Amino acid sequence: MKTGKIKSAEFNNRRKTIVVTYTTGKPVEVHYAQLGIRQNIESVWVDKETRGMSLGIKLENGQEDFMPYDQPLALAKDPEYLLQTQIERLTATIKQTIAEQKISKRYIAEQLKTSDNQVQRLLNPAILNKNLEQLYKIATLLGLELDWQVRKAA
Repeated sequence: MKTGKIKSAEFNNRRKTIVVTYTTGKPVEVHYAQLGIRQNIESVWVDKETRGMSLGIKLENGQEDFMPYDQPLALAKDPEYLLQTQIERLTATIKQTIAEQKISKRYIAEQLKTSDNQVQRLLNPAILNKNLEQLYKIATLLGLELDWQVRKAA
């Protein structure tokens, strides 16, 4: 994910918010209540042990807790994060089905009229830029039916 690492964070006890800024420059604001925090915060820090993949929070009573990098994105319903999460789920389902059905990636590449390397890239979770059309074709080839739904957000 492009916004994977936390660059910095600030808190405001008056507004009861934490603003997390990612290395891409993207700021995401979350309210204490969304995190289940009922008291003021004493300090926040980017956790060095996780190399920016979590945020440390120290409450006024001395209790410390940690928040994973993607929690603010999920709470804020960040569109890029939600899309990437859906693509990762689809890719994982496709990989699992390929393993269960024992279908070779070469066969999939031949059916899609593309290279083995392209199929490998499509199924690699570390590569973020995916071609949804080709993922859809692979899913259909494997007998999977994708059900796209559009509904009002909660």
